[in-house]
Amino acid sequence: MYELMLVCAFLATIMLVIWLFLYLKFKKQYAGILDGVDSKIFTLKQLYFLGLGAIEIYEHTKRDKITASAKAVEKMKNLAEVFGRPNAELYYYISAAATISLVLTFVPLGLMIVCLMQSVAGVLVGILLPFAMISGVQSSINAAIRNKKESILSEFPKMVSKLTLLVNAGMLVRRAWDEVAQSNHELALYQEMRNTSKDIQEGMSIEEAMASFADRCGLKEIRKFASIYVQAVNRGASESIASMKAMADDAWEQKRQLSKQQGEIASQKLLVPNLIMFLGIMVVVVVPMIASMMGSF
Repeated sequence: MYELMLVCAFLATIMLVIWLFLYLKFKKQYAGILDGVDSKIFTLKQLYFLGLGAIEIYEHTKRDKITASAKAVEKMKNLAEVFGRPNAELYYYISAAATISLVLTFVPLGLMIVCLMQSVAGVLVGILLPFAMISGVQSSINAAIRNKKESILSEFPKMVSKLTLLVNAGMLVRRAWDEVAQSNHELALYQEMRNTSKDIQEGMSIEEAMASFADRCGLKEIRKFASIYVQAVNRGASESIASMKAMADDAWEQKRQLSKQQGEIASQKLLVPNLIMFLGIMVVVVVPMIASMMGSF
């Protein structure tokens, strides 16, 4: 165990030296970038300048960007669903910086806990502390992506119904899209529709804009809808209106199924607290009763 303490102390010292170097060199450099980061998603964002500084040194030394790998591109697609395509690369850097910063901050703390406790429990605490902090940030990002997808899927039937109604009434397909996009300025789906309108106005083809729209939403239902919409624009609404009506009906049915599933999940989540409350009541009622009976004997 003594050898383990020495190794932990040595590693903690090296990481603290690295932490102090990054702190002194980069403590004010990335303040403007990090001020706009959502602290509800990115825990302890005040420390992320450490990771951004480490990435800057790495890229300058290797003369290569960390966003060049296939894995990075895939993750940026996921980040684009929440933060938008123009900000995907920035938030990939912030996500990577979060991991680096929390490792540099909490791994030394974990190693010092190992030295102080000098036990197997100390080793477990030292491992779990940084892991919990890092996984917490990633869980927040995943939750934000999941919440956006659920919001889009929930609003999708209403959006398709609005669009179908306007097109069926004789409005041009492109005009109907813009009308529906402007009908709500709060929900994510309509924001993505406005972004698509902007892409088209800036010269992007309808096919590319709708493919980008589907990628940002990240749902197979949206991909199918995007294909039908492109067909409606290129071939005329009369050939696609039946497909749009069928998709609207399917979307409403899927929303009903999703609401049913969410209700079942909510009831299951309530089962454990209710069981705990029941056991607590049983303890409060039964234990004194048993104690009274034992006392009478």
